[in-house]
Amino acid sequence: MPPSKTTDEPDDSHTWELIERCFLPIAFSHAIAVTLGTILNTLGISQTSSFLLFLLFLSLSVGFTLFYHNLKVTAAGKAVLITGCESRVGYGLAKRLDELGFTVFAGFEDSSKNHETMMNLKGETSARLHALQLDITNEHDIHSVFLYVNENLPDGAPGLWAMVHANTWIALGECEWIPQSVFKKSVDINFTSIARMTQIFLPLIRRCKGRIVLVSNILARIPSPVRGLQCASGAALEAWGNCLRLEMRRWGVDVVIVETGDYVAGNTWLKNNVGILNQSRDMWIQLDPQTRKEYGEELFQKEMLSLEKYIKGPDADLTTVQRVLTDTIVKTFPLKRYAPVTRKERLQAFVSDHFPKSIYDIIYVD
Repeated sequence: MPPSKTTDEPDDSHTWELIERCFLPIAFSHAIAVTLGTILNTLGISQTSSFLLFLLFLSLSVGFTLFYHNLKVTAAGKAVLITGCESRVGYGLAKRLDELGFTVFAGFEDSSKNHETMMNLKGETSARLHALQLDITNEHDIHSVFLYVNENLPDGAPGLWAMVHANTWIALGECEWIPQSVFKKSVDINFTSIARMTQIFLPLIRRCKGRIVLVSNILARIPSPVRGLQCASGAALEAWGNCLRLEMRRWGVDVVIVETGDYVAGNTWLKNNVGILNQSRDMWIQLDPQTRKEYGEELFQKEMLSLEKYIKGPDADLTTVQRVLTDTIVKTFPLKRYAPVTRKERLQAFVSDHFPKSIYDIIYVD
């Protein structure tokens, strides 16, 4: 696999995870301390200050929260299915989980095209790892993998412990330019097929009270020109995942959303400079004459060539993403949402979520 780009920015995602985990215990500790202190003082039972009670409840609640936050499951006898292992994200996660002792079913979109990558992965891992042909848009592949997984679960395993949807397909371009066929393919790979595959594997996951991990992107919460299709498919996946999480609570199944940062995690529609020129020409031809006249070919070519910054240059450092994805599998009580992103991306998402859209546009768009 290609080398990762190192970054000088510290990984503070773990700090934010702890803050999210401890926020409610701290708030409840304060409320209980004030209420109990008022009652005791009113009844004349004790003159204990609310602040001392708060410190007592805070130490107990935060200590207990940190205890169960760090609880981990035993890897032995647990199986994990990962899609999109031809990508760096899926490949790295499969290796890491195999090292921890999980039985890993690694799905590759095209086994013939990715034969060398599959052989490399099998050569770097134990016999517990199974490299499989799995095109999630192909119903036959999905059912074949379901049968294979069901027949090759570890001894004593009632079902599948986790399924990680690490596949993605990214199309770049302004919303008006992208052909309908590309829209359909993007929605199919990034949302529809994920939902369909989850439906088929849920019975196996329910048996283990396991978890489903959906790899999304921070763009699901950040509007971004030229990446509207990626924003839309990510938002659809997250909305569906949140609904599924509520529905699966009765079964003890966790649904975890991981919002990755601004990098290309998997396959892209526009792959290189030559591809950009060829496919941009195809897009231009498919536009109606009036639209071409209004935009002008010079603007179109300039916009398309500017997309190189999203798909070229050094590979992103995926260390934080790999750590988070591993946590979603090994933690006994995973968070409902993780965001292993940079401080800049976190701030941008905060502004997008909580500030008026006009303010967001002024800061990040205009």
